[in-house]
Amino acid sequence: MSEERERQGKKFPYRTAKQCKPWYNAVYHILFIIYRFIYHLHVIGRENIPDGPAVICPRHCTLADPPMVCFGLTRKHFPRIMAKEELLDTPVLGWFLYRIGVFGVRRGNNDMSSIKNGLRSLKEGSKLVIFPEGTRVHEGEHVQAQTGAIMFALKTGAPLVPVYLTRAKKFHRMDMVFGEPYHPQIAGKKATPEEMRQLADELLEKIYALEGRVPK
Repeated sequence: MSEERERQGKKFPYRTAKQCKPWYNAVYHILFIIYRFIYHLHVIGRENIPDGPAVICPRHCTLADPPMVCFGLTRKHFPRIMAKEELLDTPVLGWFLYRIGVFGVRRGNNDMSSIKNGLRSLKEGSKLVIFPEGTRVHEGEHVQAQTGAIMFALKTGAPLVPVYLTRAKKFHRMDMVFGEPYHPQIAGKKATPEEMRQLADELLEKIYALEGRVPK
């Protein structure tokens, strides 16, 4: 682990679900009131959210997506969200994000600290929210899926749950579709790089296939 990662680990040590939930519940209630006024969330397939640990994999196109996914899950399912590391260094915002259970990941690197945090979150029984595209995708843009969600599912046995979100627009309805949970399958005991890429592409296909369930 590099000196920089050691510094980040000391600055943001892992917080358990028990430590995060009081903060999360308080912030949830405040933001729910605000976001309910700005966005009209319509959720389809909420019965597909499994009890226990799961890797929640939404489409990502606007800044409103992370809190809206939390509202879609409802308070019944406590989420841990993997976000870009820079957000936690943001004054005030980073302080709140850290306390409600968000943990940072250094994009483009094999960040062992974030991997350990994700594995521990799933072992605690939380929902781990990962945006497979790794970044916000703008209108008409296409990006390749990242393999992180697949790795967590294979290592823990937690199911993947594809989630399609329509693009959030203020004072318009936002649709969210939870697909059926599933377990990625590999031929041997350890996935090859080719299998990881294929499984990541398959996950993204499942996410976008849910667009067909959005009411016209």
